[in-house]
Amino acid sequence: MSDPQLKRLSKLLSGLLRHFPEAVGIRPDDGGWIDIEMLVEAIKTKWKNKELYQWVEPRHIYEIALNDEKGRFEVRNGKIRARYGHSYKVKIDYPGDRDVKFLYHGTTSRSLKNILKEGLKPMKRLWVHLSPTLMDAYTIALRRTGRPIILKVDAQRLREYTPVYKASNRVYLVKYVPPDCIVEVI
Repeated sequence: MSDPQLKRLSKLLSGLLRHFPEAVGIRPDDGGWIDIEMLVEAIKTKWKNKELYQWVEPRHIYEIALNDEKGRFEVRNGKIRARYGHSYKVKIDYPGDRDVKFLYHGTTSRSLKNILKEGLKPMKRLWVHLSPTLMDAYTIALRRTGRPIILKVDAQRLREYTPVYKASNRVYLVKYVPPDCIVEVI
């Protein structure tokens, strides 16, 4: 198993666990959890490019989940789920955060006018994703087309509107960021 194979599997896991589990005939529970053994079998037998994944074993899923620096995945009792980024309904059970003072969101200049008018919305996802560091938000902004822009969000003010959840050390989730919570454009 090579690094490119693991990277390809990681991207597939993100897609399956966040957006299209039905593509391999799997239905996650209400919390987005899927049995790892069942997931491996489904990838090897039902995925459209299954021939690329015949090498996959449960240990590879654990390795990806446990070593992912962004904390995209969570493993518990032989099951896995994506921590954030879902486009289908998932009940989250993350702790509410009361400590972080500022959060950041990476976007582009072409979205800025609309965001400053309407706030940050989840768009095709269930939650707005915010970063605890300027650098993480900048990295996210670079993935989009256009000049990167970082929005600084006053998390204290944001809590007046909505709970702030900590999904991982690098991702916080909220339902919506009102325009008046955006305190700086970088």
